[in-house]
Amino acid sequence: MQNDKTNEKKISSLDINNEFLNNLSHISNKYSLVFETVDEDEKTYLEKITLLVQKLISLHKNNNLVIRINSLKDLEDSNLLNLLDKYCFVKINFKLTTFTYADFIIFRYQLKKFLKPIILANQKYNLSSLELFLLIYDRVCNFKPYISYPENYPITKRGSLKYLFTSKYTVCSDYSILLVASLSYFGISANRFNITIDEYKNNELEISRHARVLLKLVDPKYNVKGIFVSDPTWDHKSIFVHALMPIRLTTMEEDLQRLNIIDYFLDVTSFDEFISRVNVLLRKGKSPEFIYNVVMNILVNIDINYYLEIKNKFTSNEFNFSEFIKDIGNYFIKYSNQEVSLELLCQTILNIQCKLHNKNLNEYQNKLNKLIEQNIISYQSYFQDNWPYDMEHKSVR
Repeated sequence: MQNDKTNEKKISSLDINNEFLNNLSHISNKYSLVFETVDEDEKTYLEKITLLVQKLISLHKNNNLVIRINSLKDLEDSNLLNLLDKYCFVKINFKLTTFTYADFIIFRYQLKKFLKPIILANQKYNLSSLELFLLIYDRVCNFKPYISYPENYPITKRGSLKYLFTSKYTVCSDYSILLVASLSYFGISANRFNITIDEYKNNELEISRHARVLLKLVDPKYNVKGIFVSDPTWDHKSIFVHALMPIRLTTMEEDLQRLNIIDYFLDVTSFDEFISRVNVLLRKGKSPEFIYNVVMNILVNIDINYYLEIKNKFTSNEFNFSEFIKDIGNYFIKYSNQEVSLELLCQTILNIQCKLHNKNLNEYQNKLNKLIEQNIISYQSYFQDNWPYDMEHKSVR
């Protein structure tokens, strides 16, 4: 489907046939062909990308192709990078940042360097999803000091993965997208989103936006299974109050006209409440197709398997909106009302610390219990060890 606003023509393997390839000569150079790999098997999309690239070369339209990836882990496990190394003019899009191949390789190197202590720890200890998340979260929260961008700083360079490791400025959009990319490297699905905040300053209403992260975390070891909101900006001094927040505790705007759509669909406690909210949108003139697209845009970023299940089930000429809403409503209610207690977070942190530094659990238990009683949740107040930054040198050989 062509998008005049973004000059994109989204395509998949199903689109690439002889007729499509023969018509490529009529595609304007102002459009980017965006190949989305999200619901493709590797063998198929590699073959189709090769055909597409070779045709574009013959037409001297080398700069027209962008490969959109949904997971950095999937990229590490596939042969796509080998193919792109051969056709290095192809651009790569990940989480709204479009890279040249050279820029992407630099970013990938910078991210792996940033995550190296956690990569090594995971290789040695086979960390669970919650353990990985907490190590990553701590790493991101301590990435850089919060420094606002000057007013004249280019918008395109703010909150962009391309400039993340070289910019001296770091704000909420930077912390959030770094958390998303870091989680994605380990196969944990997440996405950055914005919320609206109303503040009164000098008796005048000021409306601002703030970036957070939506993620789905499943960890059988700790019996965690839910959709959460994470705010590394508010925790950038290692106070882990906002690491895994239930959706219902994060809604910051009541006005439906400006209410974040994620809050609107996920901040529900019953199926009847979910149906009521859907009906409000329908009465306001929103179509079933609009609701379907909004919901699918949420799912593709936090639960690709369920996204594909829903897509296969409901993408047809006989789209049953009532069945779709029933399926989605039950899913959101199941996962968006989960909580991770302070005690569980503290216990998980303790378990990680004992693993990484070969400590005895009893050494920390009394101190941990006191901290829980005081409602303090800060890695730096638990242990004297400087972790996880010393893992590479001290604990993981």
